[in-house]
Amino acid sequence: MLAVVALNMGGPDSPAAVEPFLRNLFADPDIIQLGWARPLQPILARFIARRRAPFSRAAYAQIGGRSPIREKSMAQVQAVVGAMAGAGVVAKPYLAMSYWHPFPAEAAAAMHADGITQALLLPLYPHRSRTTSGSAFRTIESALKGKAIATARIEGYAVAPGYIQALCGRLTEAAGQLPEQERATAPVLFSAHGLPEAYIRRGDPYLDDVRATVAAVTQRLGLERRAQLAFQSRVGQQRWLGPTTEEALDSLAGAGHRAVVVVPVSFTGEHLETLQEIDILYRERAASRGITGFARARAVGCHPAFIAELASLLISAARDRGWL
Repeated sequence: MLAVVALNMGGPDSPAAVEPFLRNLFADPDIIQLGWARPLQPILARFIARRRAPFSRAAYAQIGGRSPIREKSMAQVQAVVGAMAGAGVVAKPYLAMSYWHPFPAEAAAAMHADGITQALLLPLYPHRSRTTSGSAFRTIESALKGKAIATARIEGYAVAPGYIQALCGRLTEAAGQLPEQERATAPVLFSAHGLPEAYIRRGDPYLDDVRATVAAVTQRLGLERRAQLAFQSRVGQQRWLGPTTEEALDSLAGAGHRAVVVVPVSFTGEHLETLQEIDILYRERAASRGITGFARARAVGCHPAFIAELASLLISAARDRGWL
């Protein structure tokens, strides 16, 4: 029996869950890479989570007090399984979240109880990184040990045609919200989740993948110099990839632009980084600097082209393993 396991980071489902969610996040050795100081990570994770929890709870309060990521991710994997069924491939959907319920161990136990023998692992991260898909693969495969469930991975899909088509569709839809005279000339700011520069120097492929996505969308829509890439969600004192999305907005305003389309390029579903960080904080910052036309592209979510692409990738992976 075949399963599709969607992998994502998860998010707190209540204000009380914020601190333990953060503690799980910062305890991940793939997220905070301490090297020789790894034994100190649990202590550091508790310290960071305790300090950040009040600010994070306030941020989640602005979007209803909880993350919608579980429901959004489940909708995606259910849609993908539906598309696979339309192609004659029957599979059962599961969700495994790295830092909050359902955890990988919960997903693994459910699959074992359901008699699953083969599992297709689908990261809801388009871009490969040790901090996201790499960590998710590690934890779900560890949870599946001893359960006689064979696995196959979808490593990444930064330039997969359906993903690019879905991004272009969301971007075009957002641009339509601007005044007509701004639509063809407004800068397009791709906002990706940040990463410490040291991780890239150590060989993490994330930056190359993100740049490939931006280049593909830019070419398809003929954006040319209108397209810019920036990074959000910085944490800590390390040097992170730049410019930050805030810096990019300030620069656009300083150059006299009064409209912008912001595209969340590394997020496939809506959660705190899109609904609060972009929609509230960055929108307010842009307005304070004179950018009165602020359009934000929705995450690709269940866009038909994106879902069809994921279904095709999964079917190909199953065939490569001889499962079909």
